Amino acid sequence: MDDRGPGASEVTVAVLNYNGLRVLPSCLSSIKGLDSAPAEILVVDDGSTDGSPTWVREHHPGVRVIELGINSKRLNKVRNRALQAARCNVVLLVDNDVTIRADCLNELLRGLKTLPSAAVCMPRALYEHDPELIYQDGQELHYVGTTMAIHRNAPLRDASDAPRMSIGWGVQLIDKAKAAEVGFFNEDYVMGWGDDGEFNHKLNLIGYACYHIPTAVVFHKRVAGARRYYGSIRNRWRFILEMYHGRSLFLCAPALVLYEISLIFFLLAKGAIGSYIRAMWDVAGDLRSIMTVRRRVQARRGRRDAELMTCGRIFIAPEYVDSRILSTGFGALNHALDGYWRLIRRLL
Repeated sequence: MDDRGPGASEVTVAVLNYNGLRVLPSCLSSIKGLDSAPAEILVVDDGSTDGSPTWVREHHPGVRVIELGINSKRLNKVRNRALQAARCNVVLLVDNDVTIRADCLNELLRGLKTLPSAAVCMPRALYEHDPELIYQDGQELHYVGTTMAIHRNAPLRDASDAPRMSIGWGVQLIDKAKAAEVGFFNEDYVMGWGDDGEFNHKLNLIGYACYHIPTAVVFHKRVAGARRYYGSIRNRWRFILEMYHGRSLFLCAPALVLYEISLIFFLLAKGAIGSYIRAMWDVAGDLRSIMTVRRRVQARRGRRDAELMTCGRIFIAPEYVDSRILSTGFGALNHALDGYWRLIRRLL
């Protein structure tokens, strides 16, 4: 590492924890095994009931534990608390269910120091049970307000190691001073799509850059994902209403309507339409705070939406599209959205 920017000795590593007693030992061991030791390690606990804060104090006395006291159920509150409590300006946020390769922090720091306008750098995630298989490899914003999981479940050998701009991944190396310019993470977002991506998009939108660094690697434990229909629907509409330029809202409207109709039919098929109704009701109730954020975001806009969104196959886990009708409909939706994008992309 050179001396043109912060080194590992100027980094706080903050582990976000809720009932992580089963996974914390390997996570903390990997942090202590980094090639370059961070200045401090935090565990920020969101009201665990499994005794994990006590375990950390007993087994890792050098780790600072911060307890929120009750389960906030808002991961962005935990993230913000970690950023506020960190003694260093550069903070690596870490989910408790990952382990970190020894050179990961150095690779992230290299990106933060050398890539243009870098404010955040995020690592590649491989499956812990099969480290030749990709779990997460950067996210791009689809213009209907969702993402395409690049290389999800693809062999590592098929992926590029070139850094690129990205949004939305829980493990992030953050320049806290730059993050403060956008107010850190929005605590009105709930668990679901976009809870971390809104933060990255705000930074990208004002002219900074959030990068995916494939040479920085963490290993993700394979767990059954929760079906966060409510959170994903609510967050997606907050994101669209807060982040999109008025021209983009107008031009994207036909595609947004098509996507919304498709989503409603999907949720009806899954027996989850109640989640949609509740989410949209809450979005309507949040309109005042959404408009407050929107005014702030649009006033600082430094990039056009067309620079930060694209089109492609929307990510959905295969088990969600578990019938011929759903699979055919999903394929037709992607085809229609791709065609419409070609019509509007130069106008955004």
